[in-house]
Amino acid sequence: MADHITRALLDPPRVRVVSTLTTDTVAEAAQRHGLSGVAAVALGRALTSGLLLATLTKGDERVTLHIAGDGPISLITVDANDAGEVRGYLSPRGAVAPLLARPRPQVGPAVGRHGQVSVLRDLGLREQYRGSAALVTGEIDEDVEAYLRVSEQIDSALGCEVVLQSPRVACAGGVLIQALPGGEPALIREIQHRLRRQELYEALAGPAPPADAVALARLLLPDAALKVIDQRPVCFRCRCSATRARSLLGLLEPAELDDMLARDGGAEVTCNFCCQRYPIDGAALKEIRDAAARRPPRERN
Repeated sequence: MADHITRALLDPPRVRVVSTLTTDTVAEAAQRHGLSGVAAVALGRALTSGLLLATLTKGDERVTLHIAGDGPISLITVDANDAGEVRGYLSPRGAVAPLLARPRPQVGPAVGRHGQVSVLRDLGLREQYRGSAALVTGEIDEDVEAYLRVSEQIDSALGCEVVLQSPRVACAGGVLIQALPGGEPALIREIQHRLRRQELYEALAGPAPPADAVALARLLLPDAALKVIDQRPVCFRCRCSATRARSLLGLLEPAELDDMLARDGGAEVTCNFCCQRYPIDGAALKEIRDAAARRPPRERN
């Protein structure tokens, strides 16, 4: 089944359930960035976490998730919206670290265990919410779960998994379960324990992985009468364009653009999120340079 995300409620005991299958989305991201092993797993968990965070509300919400650690992978950035569109990258791209499996692949040694999870929620109408929390394990989903508990003060259980069949992504998905006001925190703690016992990973890595996102959620809530609210497709989608690339160059000083013209006769802008390249020929770069020179100096920064 194509990648998708499902929102559901369980009442009683008043909990919100968001689950998603992201296999094709994670595979495309890994392919675009040339990632394999621990880097593909780390980015895949972050992409899936971002999608789960972005689809908690009905509004036009956009979430930017940053994972900054002290490991070989120093930064992961994900941008997701409630329409199920997501993009992301990690830095430095060439970072390598051993992929430890027990049997779940461990990414903590690559991300590091000292750092920060930061979340920017853009709720539309110029309303934004920023929050952050310290890294706990470097496993990304566990750290985002801790962020929800510490910064947003919501009892949450979150698990995101990427299963590899070298060199490709074989399966990916995640589940977020949160207690609503009047809900039962004990259920959330039980789900947290099941996630830490790797039940979600073992199900996705098994011979018959869940057919859809609802089935994925039922692995953790087998006897629950889930009320499905909605389902929407999920995909890797970037908002970059040739117009945006030209706009970025227009932010440079005229002297910098003159240097590009003299040295290379043009320019090329590469999007961090999707690796799409936008070549700018000499004539177009000269137009950008002339427009930059006409702006007052205070508007160039």
